[in-house]
Amino acid sequence: MGRSVSAVPHLLACLPVAACIAAFVPKYSVLFFWALAAELISLVLDFLSWRSAGKRRQRQAVVDKKEFTWQEVSEHNTEESAWLAVDGRVYDVTSFVSSHPGGKEFILLATGRDATDAFESYHPFTTKPRQVLAKYDIGKLVSFEHPRFKPDSGFYQECRDAVYKYFQQTGQDDKAPFAGLWRALMVYMAASVAYTVSYAMGEDVPMLLRIAAAVVFGVCQGIPLTHWMHDASHGAIGHSEWWWWSCGRLSLDWFSGSSMVAWRNQHVIGHHIYTNVLGADPDLPVSITGDPRRLVPAQIWKSLYKYQHIYLPPLYGILALKSRFQDVVEVFTKNWNGPIRVNPIVVQDVLRQLGTKMFWTFYRIAIPIAVLNVPISVYIGLFFVTEFVTGYWLAFNFQVSHISQDVDYFVKKSADGKASLIDEEWAKLQVKTSVDYSHGSVWNTFFSGALNYQTVHHLFPSVSQYHYPSIAPIIMGICKKHNIRYNCLPTFSAALSAHINHLRDMGVEGKSAGLKLE
Repeated sequence: MGRSVSAVPHLLACLPVAACIAAFVPKYSVLFFWALAAELISLVLDFLSWRSAGKRRQRQAVVDKKEFTWQEVSEHNTEESAWLAVDGRVYDVTSFVSSHPGGKEFILLATGRDATDAFESYHPFTTKPRQVLAKYDIGKLVSFEHPRFKPDSGFYQECRDAVYKYFQQTGQDDKAPFAGLWRALMVYMAASVAYTVSYAMGEDVPMLLRIAAAVVFGVCQGIPLTHWMHDASHGAIGHSEWWWWSCGRLSLDWFSGSSMVAWRNQHVIGHHIYTNVLGADPDLPVSITGDPRRLVPAQIWKSLYKYQHIYLPPLYGILALKSRFQDVVEVFTKNWNGPIRVNPIVVQDVLRQLGTKMFWTFYRIAIPIAVLNVPISVYIGLFFVTEFVTGYWLAFNFQVSHISQDVDYFVKKSADGKASLIDEEWAKLQVKTSVDYSHGSVWNTFFSGALNYQTVHHLFPSVSQYHYPSIAPIIMGICKKHNIRYNCLPTFSAALSAHINHLRDMGVEGKSAGLKLE
């Protein structure tokens, strides 16, 4: 990552390059070459940043103060000054960023904030990171932006020890990439065929077959986002940042037109840490009023909610389209993702965002219309079929896992308006706010990207999803030992029914649906 400064001057400097490209290439391919140029310029900036990293390794601020508020820590959220907090202690990791074994992106995602639970869940099988972290201690964190959880009573440590023992005994790699790679090859081949049938074969193909191909392409656009992209966003495919960067951005940014930067801020540092905590989980409404969804009892009821179990599910289809705009207008423009602050975005990530948006526009819009001469009316119909299929595919996979009759919900604020101390341990909260379904079903496991083992995923996000079916019985046994309810429904239909029923229950005026609210 380079220095976090305004991207405007750098983008203006790229305008002559963009103008030259536009002058010398066919109009329909301008977007493609602009995207390629943006990526090349970003790589140059990455190289220059890497060249200057050695100077930063020697740099650590001399700090006299020994106590810090979360606001003070939040100011140190770049590669030039990187602080983070773990277990109430503040660490200046500026000199460590470039040598972090998990790569710069992960540690920079955690800077400027309390990273306690991210630190624990992304280092589940070793204590060495704590030993390394200790030498960067500069003081105490005395206030908190988001809720804290009770310390682990031994439950999570027992889960970690048992899963580590499983990998030791079986000799398996917890991040082995090959299970994801062969699936990726299969899915992208199917996507290529579906794209060809939808757009390239013309009127010789019956319209029903073209629509069916558009449906298949929508599925193929969704599957990577629950498989290798999802694993990549958690550092769970391969053992280097190169694996995560390549698999994640190729599938989410280039192929799907969204943003790994936005996704990691929403999903990794937001949803996975503060699961089902109103006011902290970006997947929930941001406040108790003004949202078309009533998902938790703390939200103020209004009459519209009586029908949310009817009007919300059809609207899930716009999720894929919404994400491509939300990353620009909220994450890259406002530096927020719901209630989660987004750390300064470096120039090369802004360029990459522009480049991948242009590439997606090129292959999804310009090629069918300008090169393959698909009539506009036909193209629009096929385009929206694909996009709504992808939206439904993702939304229903995500919604049934946490928005359900069978889970608990929490709130960010205590009575005095400050960030609350939630009366639950982080790991136990992950179990209580997640829903599994269809254990043992190869079909459901493949098409959900193992999200049907949601509980295991939330406890061990940095472990490849392809191990979840084997790990789940271990976790279920430990939950039983500790008398913790493990939510597992027999089928996807049952999970979907529990989701719809929850929407219906939350639509009833004053009804709390029997859910816990801390």
